[in-house]
Amino acid sequence: MNNLPQYSLKNDHEKNHFDSPIFVLGLPRSGTSLVAGALKICGAWLGDTVPGGGEENPKGFFENIYLREQINKKILGALQVDPLGVQSLPELNSLPPVEGLEELIKKGLLEDGYDFTQPWLFKDAKLTLLWPLYLKVFPKAHWVIVRREDEHIISSCLNTSFMKKQSIDPKFWKKWIDEYLTRLDALKQSNCTCSEIWAPSIIDGDLTELKKICHTLGLTWDNNALKEFVTPTYWHFK
Repeated sequence: MNNLPQYSLKNDHEKNHFDSPIFVLGLPRSGTSLVAGALKICGAWLGDTVPGGGEENPKGFFENIYLREQINKKILGALQVDPLGVQSLPELNSLPPVEGLEELIKKGLLEDGYDFTQPWLFKDAKLTLLWPLYLKVFPKAHWVIVRREDEHIISSCLNTSFMKKQSIDPKFWKKWIDEYLTRLDALKQSNCTCSEIWAPSIIDGDLTELKKICHTLGLTWDNNALKEFVTPTYWHFK
């Protein structure tokens, strides 16, 4: 990685945000896209993201393509577990270090045009499975854990085409949820800075916790844009 492009701040007074990213994680179908999209509206930089489409995620997934495909999925593949984070999961206590992870991440951000002068955000539910690797590289990161009731996650999985392909057994999904929650609890007990937010509250129109998180992250609150974005019609919450 010695040939990585160099970067410079626009002026000496601007802050370099590379070392303090925002990581949005939680269970798939819990509302991570909702929260990541809201934080983007308030000024978080996401780079080139996976597009949305169809009824299951019409406004987008808000996941950086390079970080998801070239880093997270490849790490999971190298560990010989499911790259989708469903059928088989890695053990947190046995995650081997990834040599050059920081430089790989920086390479992806630079290729997407990041200039280091605004907070950058990476949202991926699979961060729940790999967070020790990222915490080691980014001890100053702020982790935003998105929650949703278990029964509603199960219902969403059973009604989402790409999740339903994995299983149509509610018991499978309940066990899977428990595995993810165990890893999220371990993150909260680690030496990290994290916030927890319940996505259904946002859909119900209560933006109080979201506003607190935005201010904590140094983002700019845009009430009108957020109210337009958080349209219950587009989010499958009950």
